[in-house]
Amino acid sequence: MQMKSSSTLRRGIGNSRRTVRTLNPAFVYDYTLRCAIRACLEEENKQKGGLKEPKEKVSNRHSVHLSGVSDVFGNLADKFVGEDNSSGKDKLTKSIVVPLLHRLDNIKDGKDVSKQEYLDRRFISVVKQVRDEVKKHRYHPSGSINDLLIVFLKTSEAELKTDPNPAVWFKDLDRYVVRFTEILLLTLKEDAPNAASPELMETLRKSILPTKSKQQQQQEQRNNANTNNNSTDIIDIIENYPMVKTVQNLFQIENSIHRQKIRDLQAICTESNFFLDLKQCINAVNTNQPFPGRREDFSNQQAYDSWLAREKKYFQSLMTIMVTNSSLTLPMNSEQDFGSGNLLSGSNGRRANDSKRSSVYSNPTSTDDSPYTYIPNDPRAYFRLLMNMCMDLDLNISPDTERAKSSVLSQSSDDLLRECWKTWRLSSPFRAVLYLELIKNRMDTEESQGEVDILEARDATRALDKCIKESDIRNWTINDRENLIRVFEGLNETCLNALAESLSQYWRVNPELVNEQIALLDSIYENPAYLEDHEDPLQQFNALEDAIAGAAVSRWRVLERSVLNPENDDMTNLMNMADKLIKELVSVAKKFKKPLKNSLHLPGIVMARQMPFFVLEMENWAFLPEARNAPIDLTFQLYDKVLTLKRLYDQYGPRQKAALFKVESWFLLHVRRWLKTTNEETPEWVRNAIKQDEFKSINDTTSHSSSVVDLFTMFHQAVEFVQRLEWPNSIQECRFNTALSKVIGVALEQYTAELEDMIHADIFPNVHREAASHANANVIDRARTQFFGNRGSSVKTGEVSYDFLAETCIKINNIEGARTKLDRLYQNMDVDDIAQEMREYESRLPPSAVKPVDQNTKYLYSVKIVRAENLLPADNNGLSDPYVVLEIDGKHIARTRTVYETLNPRWDQVFDLWLTNETIDVLAIVFDEDVIGADEELGGHWFKLGPSYYDDFQTHELVLNFKPQGKLVLRISMEGEKDDIQFWFGKAFRVLKRAENDAAGLIVDKMGSYFRQILNRKTIDKLLGRDRGFFSPFSRTSKNINPDYQECEDSIAPLLDYLEKNLKILNDNLSETNMNHIVLKIWREILITLEGVLLPPLSEQLSELKPLDDYEFHVVFKWLELLKILFNGGEDSDAVSLDKLDSSQYYALLAINAAYNMETDKLIEGYNTTVKNQLELKLRGGRKADRSKTVYHSKNTVKKRKSTARKSVSIELPNSDTILRILRMRTGKQVRDFLHSEFEKRNNPPANINIDEDGKLKEISAVPTIPTNDLTPTQEHTMPLR
Repeated sequence: MQMKSSSTLRRGIGNSRRTVRTLNPAFVYDYTLRCAIRACLEEENKQKGGLKEPKEKVSNRHSVHLSGVSDVFGNLADKFVGEDNSSGKDKLTKSIVVPLLHRLDNIKDGKDVSKQEYLDRRFISVVKQVRDEVKKHRYHPSGSINDLLIVFLKTSEAELKTDPNPAVWFKDLDRYVVRFTEILLLTLKEDAPNAASPELMETLRKSILPTKSKQQQQQEQRNNANTNNNSTDIIDIIENYPMVKTVQNLFQIENSIHRQKIRDLQAICTESNFFLDLKQCINAVNTNQPFPGRREDFSNQQAYDSWLAREKKYFQSLMTIMVTNSSLTLPMNSEQDFGSGNLLSGSNGRRANDSKRSSVYSNPTSTDDSPYTYIPNDPRAYFRLLMNMCMDLDLNISPDTERAKSSVLSQSSDDLLRECWKTWRLSSPFRAVLYLELIKNRMDTEESQGEVDILEARDATRALDKCIKESDIRNWTINDRENLIRVFEGLNETCLNALAESLSQYWRVNPELVNEQIALLDSIYENPAYLEDHEDPLQQFNALEDAIAGAAVSRWRVLERSVLNPENDDMTNLMNMADKLIKELVSVAKKFKKPLKNSLHLPGIVMARQMPFFVLEMENWAFLPEARNAPIDLTFQLYDKVLTLKRLYDQYGPRQKAALFKVESWFLLHVRRWLKTTNEETPEWVRNAIKQDEFKSINDTTSHSSSVVDLFTMFHQAVEFVQRLEWPNSIQECRFNTALSKVIGVALEQYTAELEDMIHADIFPNVHREAASHANANVIDRARTQFFGNRGSSVKTGEVSYDFLAETCIKINNIEGARTKLDRLYQNMDVDDIAQEMREYESRLPPSAVKPVDQNTKYLYSVKIVRAENLLPADNNGLSDPYVVLEIDGKHIARTRTVYETLNPRWDQVFDLWLTNETIDVLAIVFDEDVIGADEELGGHWFKLGPSYYDDFQTHELVLNFKPQGKLVLRISMEGEKDDIQFWFGKAFRVLKRAENDAAGLIVDKMGSYFRQILNRKTIDKLLGRDRGFFSPFSRTSKNINPDYQECEDSIAPLLDYLEKNLKILNDNLSETNMNHIVLKIWREILITLEGVLLPPLSEQLSELKPLDDYEFHVVFKWLELLKILFNGGEDSDAVSLDKLDSSQYYALLAINAAYNMETDKLIEGYNTTVKNQLELKLRGGRKADRSKTVYHSKNTVKKRKSTARKSVSIELPNSDTILRILRMRTGKQVRDFLHSEFEKRNNPPANINIDEDGKLKEISAVPTIPTNDLTPTQEHTMPLR
């Protein structure tokens, strides 16, 4: 670095280290001893002059209570501080702190149990707290030994005050203080013998001795007085003076020689000679002599004038004191003693002789012939040698001696240097710069002590900064400023070298050391004088980047050699390397969170060098053949480590980052492998979850069982696995989630199918066994069953009562629980966001990226024939034996089994059809199986199968309405899939929802067959004591019984008991949602069953079923009321609420009252009116108002229905189908013709009908249409996922 040309500093070019001639240590010893003798005589004169009152003798021992303890520690503090607190005696030093910490640790850890108190829990607690306070002084000791005693006293008092009995803890406090004082004494005696004054040691020893009697104390005082009176020899006083002994120890002088030197110098070391030295200094200042200073030594007149005024004032004040009172000596601290509390502070001055002394800044002569008594010929050179010798003594020979505050020097050396510096009139800047220079030289020449050297240099710079604040650098001498810049430049170079060495070990260096080194550089770069010559001080600092980069490369090679094991495979070595890198880089990132001087970001520099090497290793591994089949678990362990390194690189790496981590190319294959493995293992997961499930609710608040939890736990683990990947390519991550949603959807479909089979087997065990035997049959038998159903193999069997199982309810709850958990999983995976991102991505794709459809592709359709409702009655008993046949082009392709004696059969059979991509018309026909004769057709309907209808690959529910009545429910899906996450979630949701409804339907079907066994006309006849024989019409009038409610209840008691028992089972085990859904379906089935008791099924033919008479009619509605009370909960009404029981189906049943015995003509007229009203309502898009009749009201209506019917037909009548069912029970040609006419209208509907301006119906000509048989809805109103 070059100096500015405008600098006023006169500095030589060359080595920054100053060259000085070799001084004779004997001369330095001579003048240093003179200063020490003068200090001794000055202090002796002070004591004889009585400037201070003598202190009272402290008592040897006090009883340790509150006041006593205060007295003891107060006196200890007085003895510790002594007459001159600024002298720094009895201060805390490193030589005291370190061994004291060791002893306290042994007590704390239980290694030292030599005293009883060391086992006391409270004493150990006090020791721990005091140890924490002592540890704070380990590197920068401050305070005094007295402070430690006070801390221990306060801590002990706080710990012991928890005992409410003062008499107890006062004694414990006494014992604790004694033990701690013993520990302190042992430390001072064995580890730091020079650290404490004899007075303090004596006070501490006496404080732990037993209390002496008054006579003993008086005798000791007399002995001490005699000793003092006998010590009158001044030579002994001087020789034993601490500062004089320090000089002897410093220069290694033998006792006899040293004592003789004291005798020689005693004669000239007088106040008179000191007074003469002062007069000569004043004269030199007034005549602009080289010593103490002259105008040429300063860069400007103002600086010289300021120095001159201070010097004159200082000398004149001392002269005045000495002249006016010859008994007084010079004060230890004057107003010129800048920073008197620190070694590096002091007043400036220098003296010279005109004829015998050259300028203070020139080379001194080889002999010291100074005319001054106390001031040597070259005080700067003398002081340099003296300070250097003091450092050698304190750091090398006696390193455990007590240190001065913020200094490497001992307190005794500091006192000696202060005395010489003040007497020799050296400037504060010279002393501060010299101290820093000597510290710097030790850093250059000696083996580095690391943090200790830096801390010493930091202390030196802080002292220098304090000196600069107290003495403006513009008022310094030119030579002092030159020395400052020279020392700063050398220190900068030294510190940069040390910092480079530290950073070359960045992985293990203590960051505090680096911070201290940088702080030391900051103190240099922030100095105004240094900045005048160095415009860009950070230029050299930034060059450290090369050192860090080189160290990072070297460190990589070391790490690489440490982990490369030929016995391990490449993947293991790579994982070990990643582990080491992660551990080391995380440690480095924690150590160096902020850039060094806001310029060098060490973690970024290291990663910029090491990460490319690691990436190269990853590239080599990823394309190895064995990597393609590496164990998946180990592969993703490696992925986690690579991802951690990538995060570190992204967070701490260089700002301009290269795309190093090609995670997609390295691990995409393995993610796909994981997805494939997960897909293959999922069916086994489902089977195991079901196999291990006992189908018991988990707890009182969770109605489903363990399989749902197990299954979705696996789902969530898989989802979390993908999320934890933090895959860098968002589109690929969306595809991962889509593939995973397919796995989840297929698993739920499998789970639902198996639960449905189990539920069906629980409710219909016979049918399940029959289906199982069919599944185990050979191919020919299965084909025969598909084409011919179960003709000839099924047997009509009566239904027996069946009690539902708790396990069945839990299985139904599982389906509901799976749907709820699927919804939460939907939210957790952010399905909507993924789908939106994929749609946006696909919208940006070119048309060429869309795959064309293969015209030769075949499609697999799954057709499930679920159930039929309200079929035509084909048998004499008013029922049918239905089965379903599917035909394509007149060819028979599938046939269901026969369900006997029902108009509402359920098959739940699935048929698979392979078709081309053309749209095919399929005919579904329901037949009634007859043993004799041809099977009768009950209804048929066309529907379409084609990709254009089912290319969403979802399951569609088709309802095929027959003419004149009945409907068939199919579920059709085309096997296939969409690359859409919402598709799979939607499909899974629909599967679960339909399974819930089907399970509810199975329960209702099972209960409905038993309802029909109890709620029928045979039960009514049995109740009324009637026989439905040939002569029954003739005997009916002879016996009229009107049973009461109890008799009606007894007649259906088995049903009531069955309902109470099974509804309780359902209510105890089903979830609330499922229970509400199923119980309303059961109630609806009961209403339909009662309606079947009153009316025959809808048909074109007249029915053999006769209308009920009044008594029979009353029985049906009493049953209805009894069942309604049961469902409502009886007297408590705590079951199904009335507003749910009073449904539209319930009111439709009540409406039969108004038309049941109405005259035929009136009934036909009412039918026509009802049809017209229904058509008008349909055309207007409205709906009829709900009826508000009650069962009680309906009873009264039954009694009066004949008279009411005669008055008017405008009363509320049932719907048209119900009226036709009533007409079937009438006789005569009029009724037969009317029924035939109405069914003809239904089979062949008239032209379109509209409403004219007068509100009347009118026919309009029909628009001819092309017959396409297109009966498949093109759009379905499917339930949303949420």
